[in-house]
Amino acid sequence: MSPHTSSTPQQGHYRYDPTALDQQGPARLFSHVGEDGIARYIAAQLGQAAVEQGKLSHPLSLLGNQLKRTVHKADELWNFITTRLVNLEIFQSGWFNFDLPPDEQFGVGFVRDRRDMMEALLSARQAAVKETQPTQSRGRFYQVLEQHRRSRPIVVHIHEREGGLSDREFARQRLAGQNPMVLRRIQTADQPLLQSWAAVDCLLASGDRVDLEQAATDNRLFVAKYPLLQSLTVADLQPGRYVGSPIALFYRTQNELEPLLIQLETGHVVTPHNASGDAWMQAKLFVQVADVTHHELISHLCDTHLAMEAFAIATPRQLPTTHPLYRLLRPHFQFLLAINNRGNTVLLGEGAAIDNLMAPTRQASIGLINRAYRERSFGDYALPKNIRQRGIEPEFLPEFPYRDDAMLLWDAIQRYATQFLQQYYPTDESVQQDFYLQAWAAELGSSLCDRPLSDFPQAPAWLPTEAIAQAGLDLHELPDYPRVPGFPTEISSFHDLVEITTQLIFTCGPQHAAVNFSQFDYVGYAPNAPLAAYCRPSSCTSIEQLLPSLTQDLGQIELSFALSGIRWGRLGNSDLIDFKDSGDRQVLEQFRAELVAIEQQITQRNHKRVASTGIAYPYLLPPRIPNSINI
Repeated sequence: MSPHTSSTPQQGHYRYDPTALDQQGPARLFSHVGEDGIARYIAAQLGQAAVEQGKLSHPLSLLGNQLKRTVHKADELWNFITTRLVNLEIFQSGWFNFDLPPDEQFGVGFVRDRRDMMEALLSARQAAVKETQPTQSRGRFYQVLEQHRRSRPIVVHIHEREGGLSDREFARQRLAGQNPMVLRRIQTADQPLLQSWAAVDCLLASGDRVDLEQAATDNRLFVAKYPLLQSLTVADLQPGRYVGSPIALFYRTQNELEPLLIQLETGHVVTPHNASGDAWMQAKLFVQVADVTHHELISHLCDTHLAMEAFAIATPRQLPTTHPLYRLLRPHFQFLLAINNRGNTVLLGEGAAIDNLMAPTRQASIGLINRAYRERSFGDYALPKNIRQRGIEPEFLPEFPYRDDAMLLWDAIQRYATQFLQQYYPTDESVQQDFYLQAWAAELGSSLCDRPLSDFPQAPAWLPTEAIAQAGLDLHELPDYPRVPGFPTEISSFHDLVEITTQLIFTCGPQHAAVNFSQFDYVGYAPNAPLAAYCRPSSCTSIEQLLPSLTQDLGQIELSFALSGIRWGRLGNSDLIDFKDSGDRQVLEQFRAELVAIEQQITQRNHKRVASTGIAYPYLLPPRIPNSINI
């Protein structure tokens, strides 16, 4: 391989956040650049600690809290101003980049798209808040969006057509909704679960009785479970809100899934045939609440945005800009650090979306994210392995839109990575002897206790030692776990390098597109998937009691629209992937041609899906997939 320039200068701009290492969550960027940034961070932390520990007088505590709120509002105002004044390019330049490494901030084109989205959102909100009932408020919001050439959620039309959340639609959303990552086939290890339901009379809509043991033997039973949510206690939930850990069991008929039962609490099983009143609909909605909680915190935020952050940091730290893996991966990390930094405020911050709209508290939500991240090995993100682990191969579940379209893209990305990398790595030995590549792997896969302290920000020597320690930046011993669970400490074969690269590009492109851009279609209508329930199963008396209030309902619409209202960049776009080498460009053109063929194939599939279910699955059409996680 040709020699590279050193990546050492980059390392000073990219440091890992050391302040929550005890939580074992995803590796995060320390977004306070330079000595002055570190000093400002320490000063802010000390001030906040003084307020929280009651070391200040009551007036000063009030002043401190007010100052904190003022700073937060100032940040929001600055974001608004720079978006509105996007055409003044100085606002998108490095002059006003206070929190990110150079060239990591959003570009002008992206901010223009964000401005257009914000204008539509603000107009819709202004119209909706004048209404006094959720139904009318939602209707006005959607009408104004349509005036801005935006579509209302597809699930609105489905509910109108089917009179609400039908059993058919409830089952279909496990395969083609916003969270197709949970459903799995009942297998041998699930026998205790089946035995606990032995006394339940399970009937299909046709009236046919289902023998659960036989159906499991015939590979016709599938389950949606949310075990991570079992750990939530009453103290982990916002007052007046609820999310449980339900289990939904489905039977595969000839052509589709049909729900058989829902277990809301241990021993509390509801079926379509034994439920009185609207108890069955309530049960489905409690599953939807758990599903959307799992989706927002884990399938979307944890498994795409946060899981990729360590790679977006390690790549510029360890790989020179001329390195082939840097050139291949870097376009797929564009704006990832910027959007994750923004998410710290709008999603994870105090009083932000999670606090305001979801059932778990902010602290409990962060705990769920950290646990989910630490329990999942890097290799488990690979789509083929995920399909095998869940037992959802085509021979067991013939129709699964997410799986089928995603596999087309996985295979294409794998060929793209293979063709690109084989130009530079003709043998396994060439992989093993690449010093930069091995340093990259070591930073991601080695235990932190084996890593240098220089991976983290170094406080200026002139700052008091006590202040540095109180701010959490005084590191002496690092914990014994890696940044990326299950990632190798060294890469020993070309095959392994291709698999890793395929997984990263797929996660930053198709996987994020599938779980992100489906949000407004299915979560932008609270009667389909509320972000929280407002009663518990034991005390819920009506659907209206379970659903969010007018204010929360509108907040859910706004959030889901904002999270999926921008599509910037396109997978394989040659303007974003600026290869200079003719061989690299040829490989990219082959990939782009394959994406065109995949688009045609998915379009044909969608014609059949519309004929069968009335609904297409558009989220993995290549023109709709961004090249990176940027929203």
